[in-house]
Amino acid sequence: MKPGIVSIYRYSIPFVRPVPVRGSSLSTRDGLITGLQTPDGKHTGFGEIAPLPGLHEETLSEALIQCAAVLPTIDLSFGDLSLNDAGKVLPDHLFPSVRTGIEMSLLNLQSATCKNFPSFSGAPRAAEKLPLNALLFGNTESVLAIATEHFQQGYRTFKLKVQACNPGFAVDQVLALRSAFGNDISLRLDSNRSFSLENACTFFKRIPVNSIEYIEEPLADPHHIPEFFSRTGINSALDESLWMNPGIWNEIPHDCIGGIVLKPSRIGSFSDTLRFALQAEEEKIPAVVSSAYETGIGLGFYARLASIISPEPTPCGLDTFRQLSHDILPDGFRVEEGCLLSGTTYRSSLNPDLSMLELVEKWTL
Repeated sequence: MKPGIVSIYRYSIPFVRPVPVRGSSLSTRDGLITGLQTPDGKHTGFGEIAPLPGLHEETLSEALIQCAAVLPTIDLSFGDLSLNDAGKVLPDHLFPSVRTGIEMSLLNLQSATCKNFPSFSGAPRAAEKLPLNALLFGNTESVLAIATEHFQQGYRTFKLKVQACNPGFAVDQVLALRSAFGNDISLRLDSNRSFSLENACTFFKRIPVNSIEYIEEPLADPHHIPEFFSRTGINSALDESLWMNPGIWNEIPHDCIGGIVLKPSRIGSFSDTLRFALQAEEEKIPAVVSSAYETGIGLGFYARLASIISPEPTPCGLDTFRQLSHDILPDGFRVEEGCLLSGTTYRSSLNPDLSMLELVEKWTL
């Protein structure tokens, strides 16, 4: 089977409050939605292409140009695709955000027409409840207020953004959260490679042993992570190193790794994302599926992915939808006791409200 009509839409959604991304601050989330429609018009598979400034190298304009150029030229057959091979016919030169968006469209179209939900060979039965980690940033008062609100809603895992420009402040926030919640929460830190080895060791030695789960990307040079672990006893998680330093996963010992954070739109394909996830799971290292502030279309797909990586998924980084002032799904997401219902979340992501999107390209194949 092949789609007969292709549409490309654009969206621009204000953030609830400015979101810090790698030293800058974003006020809106802008992206593209691709729609692959069956020739009879009965079914459409949507995918999201949303490069994030500061994270992706490609711009939104560049992604649009590439997407519009490549979609009319490739074989978009579907029906027997899996997460392992959805991008098998796509050219190698595609931007990461474009490749994952097109793969998402194909797999979602397959879901809509065949009820063949995205999976892979040997996948466990999908976990229905998908725990989330809540994102924390801002001053200490704000961080504690958000954490308290989310704790009352059932969240038990939190991710705190920390920066080397004010490391003492970061340590104080960790200590304040521990004072408020004790061992009732699991705390993850994310420094986006902002620390030198010496600064990281100096400040994070002040954090009590076992008070955090890991620090995501603590160092400007990830090859020093083993030494950071030996000097502090703190595990690290890999995120941007997975694509910025190809081979890093095999270059450093895994006893200092407390998790890997997987952003499919930056890794560049679902097959590569899945490969990292399964290798980590085999070594009992948590694989944390995370978003780049995508809309409900992308988040719903990521929820499906996270639910089948492990029968007991680790809390994932999909709570970012709370940072958007609204979504493009009619009903949005429901969180129950700090968890998404993965099946319901995925199915709701298949049907966006097109009135909230701007049509920019449409053609018949």
